[in-house]
Amino acid sequence: MITNNISKSKLQGRKIGVYFGTFAPLHIGHQQQIYKCAALNDGVLLVVSGYENDRGAKVGLHLDKRFRYLREAFNDEAVVKVAKLDETGMPAMPEGWDVWVAKLFTLIAENTVEETLDITFYVGEEDYVTELKKRFPEGDGNSYAVEKADRHDIKISATNIRENSLAHWNDINRVFRRHFSKVVTVMGSASTGKSTMVRRLARSINAPFSEEYARIYEEQANIDDPELKMDDYARLITGQYDANSREINSSANQGIVFLDTDAIVTRVYAKLYLPQEDFEQLEPLFQKTIADERMDLILVIPPITDYVDDGFRNMDWESSRHDFHRELMRQLEEFGLMDKVVILDDSGDQRDAQGYLSRYHHAIDAVKAYTDIEIKRLEK
Repeated sequence: MITNNISKSKLQGRKIGVYFGTFAPLHIGHQQQIYKCAALNDGVLLVVSGYENDRGAKVGLHLDKRFRYLREAFNDEAVVKVAKLDETGMPAMPEGWDVWVAKLFTLIAENTVEETLDITFYVGEEDYVTELKKRFPEGDGNSYAVEKADRHDIKISATNIRENSLAHWNDINRVFRRHFSKVVTVMGSASTGKSTMVRRLARSINAPFSEEYARIYEEQANIDDPELKMDDYARLITGQYDANSREINSSANQGIVFLDTDAIVTRVYAKLYLPQEDFEQLEPLFQKTIADERMDLILVIPPITDYVDDGFRNMDWESSRHDFHRELMRQLEEFGLMDKVVILDDSGDQRDAQGYLSRYHHAIDAVKAYTDIEIKRLEK
């Protein structure tokens, strides 16, 4: 059970352990040190440090994101308080030690309740032992100690993970995994087989997958495609984004997820079927959502199969399938995503008249090429 405002509460107790690092990402080695620190003290101040364009930022894990992820990772640990130490603008080491340590002690004071403390710093490098001891305040009533962590017990580093996250997937904290997950999105007009493709790709490797939210939304509201208004499209944008995010954040995610459509697909429909003034009102939401999405591979299925009446699709849209495909390709170009696009336009052969098997195999090969994740398949 999560206690209210744990992440906002100051640490109780006199014995405080301080553990700091860049946490890009948080991994099992860090976690074992933090749990040791928590067991031996009344509370743990977990300090994430960094600066603009640091090693975490270079892989998209900038300081604010790491701070948010750490707070989420320990949101049910009442004895762990996460703080941020922004090093931007500080002098480079060794000149920066005085400023850095002063800021660290300020964070300790700001995040603890007791006036006098027994503080133990848990560090991974000898430099920190030496430099911290030089700067222990005198006469403030606190006691200070430094303990050097043995990194040989658990042989994993954030550098290893950044270089090859999939090889170290089980070492990455679950909250941070979303950042390293490979994301494959399948797009296309209605009745192209994209939903079937998503399911089959995902189940071939036991990966999570999202479903097309528009179908769920229309079934629940008992409305048809032509009845969708601007407010409905706004719900489709956020609903699909949330559905996709749930799968990316799922504990079932072992390094790759498959998504059935995204905000770009919804934007294509809105562009084609909403009045211009309604589309323009939705545009800020479209732009923000698309900017927040991350895809490693986009599989586009053109309208090359027969249009099927499944009792859900608007059969009047059959004639506009090619308009949809052209607009989809235009928008993928507009957002600079063509380098991630693979078009599954395989026509098959006499045995595979509709090309379903050929496109499935093509998709598997594309997944390997763009994510380096192999899905085993038959050769023929």
